[in-house]
Amino acid sequence: MERTSLIGYIDTSNDLYLHAIRTMKKIIWTILFVVGGMLAIGIFLPTKIQNPVEGCGKESYNPKSFWHPWGDHKHRGIDIFAKKGTPVHPAIGGIVVATAHNKGAGGNCILVLSSGLRLHYYAHLSEIDTHAGAIVSRKSIIGKVGDTGNAKGKPAHLHYSIATIIPQGDWRWDPKFCTIFINPIKEME
Repeated sequence: MERTSLIGYIDTSNDLYLHAIRTMKKIIWTILFVVGGMLAIGIFLPTKIQNPVEGCGKESYNPKSFWHPWGDHKHRGIDIFAKKGTPVHPAIGGIVVATAHNKGAGGNCILVLSSGLRLHYYAHLSEIDTHAGAIVSRKSIIGKVGDTGNAKGKPAHLHYSIATIIPQGDWRWDPKFCTIFINPIKEME
């Protein structure tokens, strides 16, 4: 601070404060611009997927299982049957946004955000080999086929589904979750 008289001071730190605020605003706007641009570009990037269960093909799932009646609701994905412990890869690269170890519904499960603003859900895993925040490619191993959650006592399989907010390809609206589910079978063909 500068002394201007015996009574008062000029607070020059106020200029530094204003400069810091302006700099932070520029940084925030830049981040928002970059993230917004990445999301916009991500909508238009290819979304072609692979079968996520290593070594499995069309013979490993029922081609009519998507949206098939399942109790009081429709089956929102497909079940890919394989030997317990078979490696599971992401169907497409992306960012792991969540992993969960629970006894109900999907059991051990993973959620991956990919291009096209799609969420890929991998459930009933015997083990999870990734973590939230991980960037994964089609070659990454994210888990192993299992029978956890409500699949306990049933043949080992991976429940795989794709959810989005943008209607794409062969899709169905689920009012229970207010979400669009995409037919993964059509995406893998």
